[in-house]
Amino acid sequence: MRRVLTLGLAAVAALIAVAWFAAHDAGAHALLSRGDPPINASLRESPTRVTLFMTERLQRSYSSVEVLDSAGQRRDIGGTEFSDDVPTQMSVRVLQLDPGVYTVVWRTLSEVDGHTWTGSYVFSVLKPDGSAPAGAGVEIALDRPGPPVEADAAVKAVGLIALILFVGAVWMALLLRERAARALLPMIAACVVVGIAATGYEAISAALRLGNIGFLGEMVFETGNGLWMQQRWYALIIAAAALAGHLWQPKHFGGRPLLSVLGLLGIVWLASTSAVSHGAAIGSGWIWGTLFDAVHLAGAALWIGGLASLLIALRRTELNRVDAVRRFSIAAAISVPILAAAGLLSALIQVPSASGLVDTDWGIAFFVKGVLLAALFAAAAANAFLLRPRDESSDGRDIALAMRFARLMRLEAALGVAVIAASAVLTQLPSPASVQPAVEQKDNSVVERVTRGEIAASLEISPNLVGFNTWTASIDGDDRNPVEALLMRFRYADDSVGPVTIAAESIGGGRFRLEGAYFGLPGVWTVEMEIRRASGDDLIAPIVTNVESGYQASPFAADSGGALALPLTQMDWNGVGALWALVLGGLIWLNRPRVRDRWGPRGGDAAFVGGLLGFIIAVVLLTGLHVEPGRTLSNPVERTAASVEAGSTLFAINCASCHGATGAGDGPLADSLPAPPANFTVHVPFHPDGVLFAWISDGIRGTGMPAWSPQLSDQERWDLVNFLRATFDDPGQ
Repeated sequence: MRRVLTLGLAAVAALIAVAWFAAHDAGAHALLSRGDPPINASLRESPTRVTLFMTERLQRSYSSVEVLDSAGQRRDIGGTEFSDDVPTQMSVRVLQLDPGVYTVVWRTLSEVDGHTWTGSYVFSVLKPDGSAPAGAGVEIALDRPGPPVEADAAVKAVGLIALILFVGAVWMALLLRERAARALLPMIAACVVVGIAATGYEAISAALRLGNIGFLGEMVFETGNGLWMQQRWYALIIAAAALAGHLWQPKHFGGRPLLSVLGLLGIVWLASTSAVSHGAAIGSGWIWGTLFDAVHLAGAALWIGGLASLLIALRRTELNRVDAVRRFSIAAAISVPILAAAGLLSALIQVPSASGLVDTDWGIAFFVKGVLLAALFAAAAANAFLLRPRDESSDGRDIALAMRFARLMRLEAALGVAVIAASAVLTQLPSPASVQPAVEQKDNSVVERVTRGEIAASLEISPNLVGFNTWTASIDGDDRNPVEALLMRFRYADDSVGPVTIAAESIGGGRFRLEGAYFGLPGVWTVEMEIRRASGDDLIAPIVTNVESGYQASPFAADSGGALALPLTQMDWNGVGALWALVLGGLIWLNRPRVRDRWGPRGGDAAFVGGLLGFIIAVVLLTGLHVEPGRTLSNPVERTAASVEAGSTLFAINCASCHGATGAGDGPLADSLPAPPANFTVHVPFHPDGVLFAWISDGIRGTGMPAWSPQLSDQERWDLVNFLRATFDDPGQ
């Protein structure tokens, strides 16, 4: 037993250590999704406003945007403004900006989890001739105040373990009745104390992150995260009072009423924890995300917390071991599939694409949790199907088997606690969904070579995009007539940007480097390398390159689906419904014998029909029901020449950059999207007007197609539909 307990404690300690060392990015939840002007943009004219879209809903009282010039002076006017329609958006108006480099500084407080963060990016306003301005961005201190985030992660792990054990202990006490309750009340009380302490630490830490302890009252009473902290505190304080009453008057404050009250308070504790989870922060569909997280957490509490409580109850009381294990096994067999289904849906929400599992710290922690889960399921399966005693005779007949069963139960509990600790680490790391790169930075780096007489020159341009670039030249020639200097002259194709000549820096070995924002516009640029030698004529070697925009508007920036929208990109509502129908139908089917024993043959027949019905519903949802959104909508706007012309203009402004001027899905931003844009010549003829309107209005999650309903009116969206129909449909239809 000591060996198993040591293993469990070591696993928990190791995972808390992971939380400590890997959580250097923890707390970074309200991250920048996109900006307008975009990151590293080069603008021909001064913007009138800077607008940012973050990855989580913002607490307005502590979130802000500033715009600084190269001297560090603020160029914004008025306060930070927020949008009621887009709770992740904040903006600020700016003065007329002269040519120069400007730094946008943002500070956020997430309304969901109460985490603060600071970040910055730069953009440039070009000179009247289109050339790059002098100056640089302002260095911003990004160190946040308050305790280290590693400590926050470790405390979160301890608090989550306390919650799981509390809910599991109350449930097992109700399941095993009074004798077990007396044995479990000390652990329940300890969990309450730990929960109060952990919540207090979270409140103090959040106040210190805002500046100092003086912000404690404002943080608790004026923020969304503080509201849920209050609910947790109230629940834990009431639980502590109920337990104190039991110690004072056991006859009046005990038994099933006490456990029922504690059970309700455990639900409040669990709900307040789920309300600040990753699932609650997803924007569209956050109610479902929160619900899936809550069900997953409840299932873990009933299984892992219940198992740990069962071990304590068996050790401290004279319970009938076979009966106690049987009761727990039945309940665990019901909770585990539900836990797994909810966990799968939660994971799919947080991982929009497989790359999120390998490119983020969250993905690494999720892999660790997966390994622990595999070991946990293996131990649980061995206990349930191989080692568990089935009756009194088997309990005493094979002592060695019983000892192996007891040891494996302890290992199962230890692994379960380790999984909970891993889950706590995940809650403190930004998930792949929250760090979805909404500003896609492409890389069109090129290497061009040119020869002039005895001189061979190559020029590498990286990333060969509008904005900041690095030009690296390598020049080979006559060693007796070395190159002394290299000038680079930048010319735009239509001469709307005056030529700019800059001296490159020598880095030795005939190599030169220049860095800066000299590509101010997308289009064809000529870079003339003026090679100056010790003697003889200077040489000019021109390089022509096609420069593209290095950014795009985020397809995830505006959440218009609402709180009850589908939060998944990997499946539709039919798939979600089929999953739950399969899980519930399977549970009913597998528990037919127990239902028959309890309620007789009719109960068994009802279970048979219920299980079969669940399977049938799952099959029908997966294969027989698929209704495209908008299929029942009729087009209220007549397809007149004026409507088609209006739609053509809207298409050129808003759609051609991705779908291409001919609608073939080959626009300049097509390669940077998560999925290729639709080819309208293929799709338009096969979908009715209502479906096209729904796609334009609501977007298509996971494809890069944004929702246009916040930007375009109903009339404009129907005009677009009429243009698509008139342009890409068969004219005879």
